[in-house]
Amino acid sequence: MGPARVRAKKRDCEQRDRCETDAGPTPLARRHREHGAPAESTVSVKEISAQAAMAKYWISELQNRVIDDCLQLHGAYGYTNEFRIGRMYRDARVSRIYGGSNEIMKVLVARSL
Repeated sequence: MGPARVRAKKRDCEQRDRCETDAGPTPLARRHREHGAPAESTVSVKEISAQAAMAKYWISELQNRVIDDCLQLHGAYGYTNEFRIGRMYRDARVSRIYGGSNEIMKVLVARSL
C-alpha cells in the first residue's frame, strides 16, 4: 500500500469515525452489527474509549483482589522480593496507576453514560 493510499484510507476512516482493515470491519464494529445495529451504523470513538476504560478498570481491580488474596496466603513472606508473589504484588499495585489511574477510568465511563 503506497503512502498516498494510506493517507486516503486514514482520511476516510476519520470521516466515518471508524476504521476497517483490508480484512474487513474491526471486531468491535462486526460485533456491533451482529447484535442488531443497522449496516450503516458506526462505532464511535467515545464508545470505544468507554469500553477500553471499563476493561482497564475491571481487569486491574480483579488483578489486585486476586494478588491480595494470594499475599494473605503467604503471610509476611509475600512482601519480600525473594518470592514471586512479592514481585507480582508490587506490579499489580502499580497497574492501577499506569495507563491512567482507576479513578480517571471511572470518570471516562461516567462521561459516556
